[in-house]
Amino acid sequence: MTKLPTPDRVRQALLEAYGETERLVREQERKRITTLSRSRTTQLEREGIHPKRRILGNNSVAWLLSDLLLFINQRNPGLEGFNDE
Repeated sequence: MTKLPTPDRVRQALLEAYGETERLVREQERKRITTLSRSRTTQLEREGIHPKRRILGNNSVAWLLSDLLLFINQRNPGLEGFNDE
């Protein structure tokens, strides 16, 4: 029986494939990684499609890099505004 990779192993493999380590990503870098606007990201978060943001302070949010890499590598073909290349 083939053992399926755990979500933590998948995340670690993605980080290694991109030559990265786990870290928090702020808005400007999130936009560069996902190519989604802030309003589209908020909409997808509400729908449970985009990874949830982490609140760091009163006016400060970030996302886990591995969450974003997993999101863009899932390649949801029906997702409008999603760069599938």
